[in-house]
Amino acid sequence: MMNRRLTLSLLALLAAYSQAQENNYRYADATQAWRLTNNAAALGLDSTENRGYALFNADHQSGDYKRVQEGLPTNQLRFKTERYQTIGKYLHGYGRFDFDYGREKNRAWCDVMRPYDANPYMAGSAIKGKYDFQDFDFTAALGTVDLNNWRYGLRLDYKVGDLSRLRDPRSRSQLLDYKLSPSVVHTMGRHTVGLSASYQRRKEKITGVTTVQQDPTLKYYLMTGMEHAEGTTGGYSSFAREWVDHTFAAEISYGYRHADGHSVVAASIARDNEYVYGQYKYEPGRFTGFTYALDAHHRSKEGRLLHQLDLHVSYRQAYADEYRQKLQQEKDAKTGFTSFYYTNLMTFKKRYQVNCFEANMRYRAHLTSQKDEKAYFGASISLNDNENKYLLPTSRLSHGGTLLLTEGGTAIGKRLWIDAEVGGFLSQEAALSLADPDTDYAQQVLLTDMNYYRANYWTGKVAVSYQFPLTLKGQTSWWFVRAYGSYVRANGQMDCRCIGLSIGLYN
Repeated sequence: MMNRRLTLSLLALLAAYSQAQENNYRYADATQAWRLTNNAAALGLDSTENRGYALFNADHQSGDYKRVQEGLPTNQLRFKTERYQTIGKYLHGYGRFDFDYGREKNRAWCDVMRPYDANPYMAGSAIKGKYDFQDFDFTAALGTVDLNNWRYGLRLDYKVGDLSRLRDPRSRSQLLDYKLSPSVVHTMGRHTVGLSASYQRRKEKITGVTTVQQDPTLKYYLMTGMEHAEGTTGGYSSFAREWVDHTFAAEISYGYRHADGHSVVAASIARDNEYVYGQYKYEPGRFTGFTYALDAHHRSKEGRLLHQLDLHVSYRQAYADEYRQKLQQEKDAKTGFTSFYYTNLMTFKKRYQVNCFEANMRYRAHLTSQKDEKAYFGASISLNDNENKYLLPTSRLSHGGTLLLTEGGTAIGKRLWIDAEVGGFLSQEAALSLADPDTDYAQQVLLTDMNYYRANYWTGKVAVSYQFPLTLKGQTSWWFVRAYGSYVRANGQMDCRCIGLSIGLYN
């Protein structure tokens, strides 16, 4: 009851500020470039129009085009809201809240939230099961107005999550993730230079695994990279683990405002160090990564056409050291208390390695009228190349490909919007070389997933939005209803389908 009252109150508050329509909101979004960087100080360099939206969303996904450690079918409920707001005379603000709740089925071999291209020291059961997930994601950013050609900003990203397995052996993974990013920009005529830094701490933990049935044949697996997974009958009974990651990052950005628009380029580097702890601070290993990224955004106006060009390139290089440790006992002669701790006997440097390359470019042409968008069309290309490698004995998985998409949308009258997207993916590399292809993990996960990595596919998506005025507590606001669906058809008769419905308002 309390949650219902809070939701109704929030919608009433949003409706009280509601003035924008979808056409206006789309136009304002298309003109922005600085908001795509990590620099909160630059909030006032983009459109400073007060605006936002809130929506409820429900969708259903089904099909068999997925990897073993992913779940399908999935049912999902979501509430999302964001707002740009001028605060007093000196501040610009941005806020976003995202609540995501759902259930996925047929997921196996993974009780953690990041199964791919991440820390190899994870755990799971070979038995497929249902998982409930629940995530709260919040962002708040403040940026000052121009103060003698300087602007200052601060951004906070905060997320908590829960992933619970509903079948024996039953695990519960909990997440706490926050990131703090101070920033500054300096403007000299048409030129703007920005700098931001950030610290992020991510902690995911599984405090225990339980069962409803008393089945001594249940196995629980601990993974160390590629096909190496050790299964122990009843091993879940004493399992507990936490992953604590510390990430430091910096971004430098440059913006140029020309006569008909503006351009922004940002380069960033991030280093993360993730510790893995078990009982008595046991450490199977440590995961370290470096991420380099370059982003470029261009906006220009030519008559009624608004041109939007975005480029993103990133490269991640990470590795995991593996430890061999021994449990030690030490008894205090005075108190009689026995302490337990692990000592490190041997370290295998960079035994597991991850390399991920990603590049994508998108162009859109928006047909506009004053500050409203009437239609758009565009195209995008995305490339990815990923490699996971385990050393001595050597095992390697590499996969990558190219995704091409065309998109378009148009307003029909003042209340109806139609968006469509169509394209295809070409798998250009899918190779697996295992030192021991007969392990359970190799047979049930890695070899099975090769069907996914080798598959080419085509995809299509369509969304229809209808907006209408609605008076709530004496205030008229623009609400919308959106229905959407997507379809992926891959080689091997695999496919994936999604249908969904949203209702919300622009404010």
